[in-house]
Amino acid sequence: MLLSSRINKISSILGKDPVIIEGIKDRKALSRFGITNMIEISGKPLIQVADLLQQNNATSVTILTDFDEDGRSKNSQLSQYLSQYGIKINSLAREKTKSLFKIHKIEELSQFTKFMEDDYTGKVSSIYDKIFSRSRIHNRWRGGKTRRHRSDIWSN
Repeated sequence: MLLSSRINKISSILGKDPVIIEGIKDRKALSRFGITNMIEISGKPLIQVADLLQQNNATSVTILTDFDEDGRSKNSQLSQYLSQYGIKINSLAREKTKSLFKIHKIEELSQFTKFMEDDYTGKVSSIYDKIFSRSRIHNRWRGGKTRRHRSDIWSN
């Protein structure tokens, strides 16, 4: 499956529901995908996060904590708290994110968008434009940054 189709699939699955994440690096990685409705849980008691969601009348939420042992325990605790308030959990998005990108931490998603960003404008563009840009290759060869001849190394 192409990278752009994976990104579009995750963005559509996450939808408009609030996404619970662990920290700042996760926020940066997901914001590159166009996701804006995120709640960070680092440094906060999990019950306080559940209370905040109930006060904001959230009906459904996605929990995207890391896929390590600590992230799984936070996911299960949050799921218990949120189910007590009657808030539905979109577990499909969590499983699809893990299976489509084969990652262990949410912040690793930023490596997929690095390949798609344009160096000059910072906007996400087609990955093929970046890989097959021949002008960059030719500029490096002519740039003098690499030594191409052995005579450049040994001077007489």
